[in-house]
Amino acid sequence: MNTDQALLTSWERQGQILTNLASLLTPELRLAKPSEDGWTLMRQLAHVANTRWYWLSQATGKESEARKPLFHQEGEEWVSTSDFDLILSQLSLSQQAISEWMTSALAAGTQSCGGYDHPVFFLQHMIWHEGYHAGLIMLGLRLAGAEPPEEWEEPNIWGLWRVENF
Repeated sequence: MNTDQALLTSWERQGQILTNLASLLTPELRLAKPSEDGWTLMRQLAHVANTRWYWLSQATGKESEARKPLFHQEGEEWVSTSDFDLILSQLSLSQQAISEWMTSALAAGTQSCGGYDHPVFFLQHMIWHEGYHAGLIMLGLRLAGAEPPEEWEEPNIWGLWRVENF
């Protein structure tokens, strides 16, 4: 595997981790929070998808037709959608769009893109951001009494970063 393939594979694995975490969110757990004043776990996922789309549009200079609104404004506050299937769909579509753009940007030798010095910095920003929100989701699950056991975490989170069939 070359470096470009490893970067793209790391992105796919990060997306799988979020999908795996989302699969734990029952309707009740979707409303759990990592802190009293924090966002619900469902809003964490909506924010991740929204952030992907926003920064991808900054890097590419154009909006994706696949992007659907996940937030609406009520007075001064931005409220996330309660349509969990839409959030999951937007996570999947945004992950795919980033994979496709990164593949073409790396193949073309793209350097500066949007506010990034290189497409790799864009991808690292996404992975770092999503790791942060994955941690908040894990904390929210813990505080709701639904922390996944190590037997779940190993194949669904940590094991995804190691050699396949390790």
